[in-house]
Amino acid sequence: METILLRGDSKENSKLLLELAKKLNFSARKLSQAEVEEIGIGLSIDEGIKSGLLNEKEKQDFIKFLKQV
Repeated sequence: METILLRGDSKENSKLLLELAKKLNFSARKLSQAEVEEIGIGLSIDEGIKSGLLNEKEKQDFIKFLKQV
């Protein structure tokens, strides 16, 4: 399975891409701003762990903090 994220400023072109994806039998949907932010946070956490800037306990503490906010 492959995943592709696209981001653009044109609602009309976004709609066109979604229609094309569905015609090509791709699973496609528009993400909410909250979903985009969650993906960004997740990628940042993963990068922090891989780079050694964030250990597993710090990751868990950070996620726990976010859930409380």
